[in-house]
Amino acid sequence: MRRRPFAAFLAAASLAACSDGSGPAPLIENGALLAAQLDTLNAALASPQLRSLGSLALPLLSARVTIYTMDSTMLGRTMEWDPIRRIVQFTSRSGAPPYAIRLILYKNDSTGLPKFPVEEIGYAYLVPMNARTGGRPDSVSLRLTAFTNATTPEAVADIMIWRLPANVPCGQCASVTASAHFGTRTVNLDVPYQIPIDGDGQFTGTASSGVNFTHFATLPGPNSTAATANMGFRFGNDSIVAVSGPLHPHAGKLIGASDITMNGSHLATVTRTAIGTSATGPGGQRLQGTDLRVVEGVFSVAADIAYYIEWPTFAVFFCGC
Repeated sequence: MRRRPFAAFLAAASLAACSDGSGPAPLIENGALLAAQLDTLNAALASPQLRSLGSLALPLLSARVTIYTMDSTMLGRTMEWDPIRRIVQFTSRSGAPPYAIRLILYKNDSTGLPKFPVEEIGYAYLVPMNARTGGRPDSVSLRLTAFTNATTPEAVADIMIWRLPANVPCGQCASVTASAHFGTRTVNLDVPYQIPIDGDGQFTGTASSGVNFTHFATLPGPNSTAATANMGFRFGNDSIVAVSGPLHPHAGKLIGASDITMNGSHLATVTRTAIGTSATGPGGQRLQGTDLRVVEGVFSVAADIAYYIEWPTFAVFFCGC
């Protein structure tokens, strides 16, 4: 994939429009291949089960179910959504393994919370390891595994978070490894994060899949209500970087704008709102077709990692850092 110089792009677009009426040439060569890879990544990172896990992060925090409060009395029990009070709570429902908390996952409505009446789409096991569950005080960890609700449940994501040793000079910090699955595609993430005093959580990650990329996000701290989600990767001989502005949760996803460059030159500004995604190219032209699909995919992958993987780990593990 290679972006043409802008002047050459205008000349080629004018020539094409005058010669055969086919319209402007695409900004991104081999864009269909990249778009297909980004679509598959997003299908894994934004599965309904991970969307539900992200939406239940704050309810879990409100219910005081974090790595800091989890104890042996919670293990072997199930948490369900109460659609009347709009909270998660422990119930008498069986099925949780003796070593884990079982969190039921749901299809979300337009607000980004479980729809009414509730529709179960899977469950997650939360496996804590701390001094209250038989672990050592200096070896705190939490594993979250999300499953489908099929007759034979399938794991669609596996996330492991652990606190770095106290002698590591990083302040409040932890590390996350995660894998998300879609068909035969698996996305592996390695994400250390740090929480500055009175600051936002900072996630700096790398991922391996069909498209290897780096990722940097900040998630809301005491003085912020916005997130950011940046991403950089190479495709062929080209370097693509997306830098977001403030992103805010709405209806179960992060919305906002991101500036995308290719080889250091402006490629597009992509904006995701409550009603859809749009993008403008380097000359202010509205992107369509494959070009729009590519930049929309870049925005979505970066934002969805932040909201569906990093956010629930940040909320539930924050107090353990």
